Amino acid sequence: MKGTLQELIIDKHDCSIYVPPGYGMHDVNYPAVYMNGGDKIPEIISGLESHFGVDCQAFLLICIQPAKWNDDYSPWQMSPLSDKDEPFGGGALLYLNFIIEAVKPYADAHYHTKPEPANTALIGYSLGGLAALYALYNTSTFGKIGSLSGSLWFDGWTEFMEAGMPLNTEAKVYLSLGKGEERSRNQRMGKVGDCTRKAAEILSQQLKPADNLLLEWNTGGHFTEISQRYIKALLWLMKI
Repeated sequence: MKGTLQELIIDKHDCSIYVPPGYGMHDVNYPAVYMNGGDKIPEIISGLESHFGVDCQAFLLICIQPAKWNDDYSPWQMSPLSDKDEPFGGGALLYLNFIIEAVKPYADAHYHTKPEPANTALIGYSLGGLAALYALYNTSTFGKIGSLSGSLWFDGWTEFMEAGMPLNTEAKVYLSLGKGEERSRNQRMGKVGDCTRKAAEILSQQLKPADNLLLEWNTGGHFTEISQRYIKALLWLMKI
């Protein structure tokens, strides 16, 4: 990784901010990608930097760690997946407002960003991917959305999508899923394949133009090559 990764705390949340090589040397503003959690930033960025200025825009990456995974990323309350798991607290809207009202203003004030929606992305994996897609129906702040192996099996999710409408119908949306993920032994999680297909179908009717949507199928299960899945998503979302 040739750029710089900085650690900081914003309103009691641990955050990491990556700035690309050459940042600050010229009077240049950059798109910003906000990332729902994750610990693979060096791997992801190392796979992307050679693409900057070639087929991918150089960008700032702001990673926000959740206070509590099952609460911050769930759109509404839901019972646990098993007796060993915790319930879902339904705090995604509060978390989303925290990004919009605290994290993004901080990034825009302290870094050279392009603040408009077309240059602002929100991306996440698993339940963090669900939260990213949830943002599409609650704010027009993000013009690019990435839901990677998103937990679209969440009870009532596709019904929520059908009943709503993206607040930015010109947003670019990237969905992905591992081909083995729908073979989960958990009955609810096993619906993820059908739910992801349904989500893509709904979005194909809601987004204009239709080529602003991509559903990509990856080999393996939920925990296969996570960094590579992020790299593929960001190459598409941030392509020149």
